[in-house]
Amino acid sequence: MAEVIILDVFISEWFSYEGLLLFSIGLIAAIIGVMFGAAGFVLLPSMLLIGVPIHATVAVNKFASGVSAFSNVLTFIIKKQVSIQKMIPLMFFSVLGGVTGAFLATRLAEKTMNSIACMILICAFFILLKSNKLLGNLEVGKSEEKTTPIIPFFISIYDGGFGPGSGLMNITYFLKKNYVYQKAVEYSRIIMFSSCAGAFTFYYFYGIVIWKIAIPVTIGSIFGSFIGLKIIPYIKGRWIQVLLPAILFLLIVQVVSDLLF
Repeated sequence: MAEVIILDVFISEWFSYEGLLLFSIGLIAAIIGVMFGAAGFVLLPSMLLIGVPIHATVAVNKFASGVSAFSNVLTFIIKKQVSIQKMIPLMFFSVLGGVTGAFLATRLAEKTMNSIACMILICAFFILLKSNKLLGNLEVGKSEEKTTPIIPFFISIYDGGFGPGSGLMNITYFLKKNYVYQKAVEYSRIIMFSSCAGAFTFYYFYGIVIWKIAIPVTIGSIFGSFIGLKIIPYIKGRWIQVLLPAILFLLIVQVVSDLLF
């Protein structure tokens, strides 16, 4: 009898209107996150719109994004698409950056977080626009340049503390290193998993994770991440040249509106 009651509570909790809404938010956010590195463009404003506090929203985002990215990483490992050994230094610094960002975020007011996010996104937008080398190298990869953990470390600090556009920044970094778009997305997913793991660990012990929100969003994110990976091979380079700056610009508009209103 007790098992039946628990099952009824589970069904009413996760298959309610609110549960399906949260699942859908996670699904859509993950698809956009995998393809264009902008999951926060959907997830954060959606969470805030339904009344979730800003720090709890970021914590849910880190959990959902981290789990969905981890599911992708497992796929990469099984299919031997990426060299994890090559990524270990970047992963280590990304975890450290995620923890650092989460620590700083819990000590900053929401308006301060939005102001910092706005400045970072504006800088990234102009870097993306001016990078002819990046925009001309979306489909045909040249010789890949050596990466450094410094840039991913600072991106991970931003990701751990706030997050919108951090995936796009990582993709941009790898594109600038002459990685083809699909490979840039794959490596970005590994870094996203690392930074989210570090940040979420801090938020968990800080005690601001709301599990009844995090779980349905995360389940949706797992499905969305696999859908996004299936779509990527069909994306044309000329689409990316238009969509990446456009999405980054919309992220800036979103953050500015949060500051003004």
